[in-house]
Amino acid sequence: MTTRRRLQAEDLLAIKLAGDCQISPDGTRVAYVLQEIDKKKNEYTSSIWLAREGSPPVRFTAGPRDTQPRWSPDGRHLVFVSNRSGSNQLWLLSMEGGEARQITRIKGGVQNPVWSPDGRTIAFTANLTEAGIQPEGGDEDDQDLYRKYTKDVRVITRLHYKMDGVGFYTDERKHICVVDVDGGEPRQLTFGDFNHLDVSWTPDGRGLVFAANRREDRDWYPGHVDLWYLSLSDDGQGQRSSAYTPPEGPGPDRCEAAEETQDNCMPVRLTPGNGTLACSSPAASPDGRMIAFLASDPAESGYGLTGLYVLDRSSGEIRQLATDLDRPFGNETAGDLVPPSGGRLHWSPDARWIYATVSDGGQVQLVRVDAVTGEVWPVTGGDRVVYAFSLTPDCRRAALAYATPLSPGDVYLAQLDEPQPVPPVSSAGTVLRGGGVREVRLTDHNAELFAELELTVPERFQVSAGEGEPLVDAWILPPVGREEGKKYPAVLEIHGGPMAMYGAGFFFEFHWLAAQGYAVVYSNPRGSQGYGHDFCRVIRADWGNRDYADVMAAIEGAVERFPYVDGDRLGVAGGSYGGFMVNWIVSHTDRFRAAVTMRSVVNRWSAMGTSDLGYDRLRQFGVENWWEVDNLGPFLKQSPLVHASRINTPLLIEHQENDMRCPIDQAEQLYAALKYQRKTVKFVRYPGESHGMSRTGKPWHRVHRLRMIAEWFAEYL
Repeated sequence: MTTRRRLQAEDLLAIKLAGDCQISPDGTRVAYVLQEIDKKKNEYTSSIWLAREGSPPVRFTAGPRDTQPRWSPDGRHLVFVSNRSGSNQLWLLSMEGGEARQITRIKGGVQNPVWSPDGRTIAFTANLTEAGIQPEGGDEDDQDLYRKYTKDVRVITRLHYKMDGVGFYTDERKHICVVDVDGGEPRQLTFGDFNHLDVSWTPDGRGLVFAANRREDRDWYPGHVDLWYLSLSDDGQGQRSSAYTPPEGPGPDRCEAAEETQDNCMPVRLTPGNGTLACSSPAASPDGRMIAFLASDPAESGYGLTGLYVLDRSSGEIRQLATDLDRPFGNETAGDLVPPSGGRLHWSPDARWIYATVSDGGQVQLVRVDAVTGEVWPVTGGDRVVYAFSLTPDCRRAALAYATPLSPGDVYLAQLDEPQPVPPVSSAGTVLRGGGVREVRLTDHNAELFAELELTVPERFQVSAGEGEPLVDAWILPPVGREEGKKYPAVLEIHGGPMAMYGAGFFFEFHWLAAQGYAVVYSNPRGSQGYGHDFCRVIRADWGNRDYADVMAAIEGAVERFPYVDGDRLGVAGGSYGGFMVNWIVSHTDRFRAAVTMRSVVNRWSAMGTSDLGYDRLRQFGVENWWEVDNLGPFLKQSPLVHASRINTPLLIEHQENDMRCPIDQAEQLYAALKYQRKTVKFVRYPGESHGMSRTGKPWHRVHRLRMIAEWFAEYL
């Protein structure tokens, strides 16, 4: 019998993540992206693989960074994005063999290819300046010394001038372009100081639908994203739409020839434009009559639910579907392994059903929604997080990529035309219980690694902060090698957001701590998604109250229910909002013997002006001018920094120097306050890293971070 070993931090570098699965039109093959880590180069690689039932998957492209494979409507070609020419460009591969052919050469790079219904044209977005499409690699040596040595200077005039993970905005914007598959130069279709996203074709191939915030005051209201329609002529140039009547009078919706450069038609706005909907993911029905899309209310500041809507193209009427579900559409799970995701809303051929994913109680499932009645029918079930999916045009088969508590994620083939013995969801809060489809596992890229490892299985339990308070989902991951009658230290982990949820995926950090001999407790306190609108929104502008009660109930519930948990050796850790909660906990109780706060919020007042989107969050506090003395109260009330004198727990502070979501001055303020008091504190800074380092940062930085956490808890627990 082979002896299994415990998980090591370096095992992070060996995990392979499969996703963005795209099923061929005939349902026989699945193209997917496999993401790996080159530990010698300290970077991520990705390649495209093909899988089919009954055969092992085969590598289809060499990489090292090939992504976004998309089948042609006839299944004879794959277009994908690759940086093999030096920047991200579109490449075309025949399924009959041969070398990939580069079909775009655009300075700034491209992304998100979408085939036209007739397979002759591909729409995509490109990162363009006002100069429009320029040749790839068009940079020339700058002979002007002044320009050469000052071009790194940033002159800022916008309110929204930076974004975490992106950096400081340049003068590039995402514009829609098209290119003929058989050759020819790409053509730019949209113009102006706007970003255009989520492009899709209408079924007749005569127009494009997309999402964009084209408001003049878009920096002040970044969430006010509308749906737009752009009509195309046979040569791919924008023309006046015959499907819509523009409003009378001047305005951003009026379709005036030559209002945009190159005589292109202005896009026509489809949604109200009054800031009530933040729209995304448009998909036209097969008959062209309806457009399905996802949207949320920007005024909710992220605490609302993402809903499913349909727009009647003839009348302009918008209806929300599945209003009784009280769960968000899309994937709201938090994790430290981020596989290639994907999945567009998909209509059935008869325009009766819309396929989408829903986050519910720590799980993410594929569902189908009746486009007339709004009834929701679960398609998949079980403890899983579906992070990518695609369906055949006839909706008889689907490719799924999902993670489970013991698997980072693999690709599956699902047979959807078999009977589904599950009823629709008919009332608010009903847990999605599906699983009536046959699934075949197509990939198992981590089989060799996981065959070596000894892992434990998380156990779900529920707690309540007190009488009359809601039940909260919690999990405990037992320590590896647990022996009966022995006590083990435990670490309480708290997710970020707070509008996210822990789920049924594989969380490397948790298993790493379990391998070190800790029980790991985690929960979805109030403020989490996946449990309804009110459950999430109740902590809006009120952090450190009900959420604090819930996470403390989770750790105390674990101490009470699981005899192996040592209630005298407890640690706490969390990142982002979870880091805020760690700071709040250690400044309000000495219950924990050690704590780790990561990329955290310390001073909510100062974050309003330094975070990339801090100014957009201030409205939830009911004020506009956060800098005025009379308005400081709501922000300081929820700032752990003002309670720093009460922190006695040994605290490890971890932060990234390029974090624009929770800038590093947040960590600096807390470290200075504690060090000045001669408290036990250590500060670890990661250069060149953004807010998402634990998920997508430099691989060896991620390993270092795991080691630092383990060393800190080993010293004090």
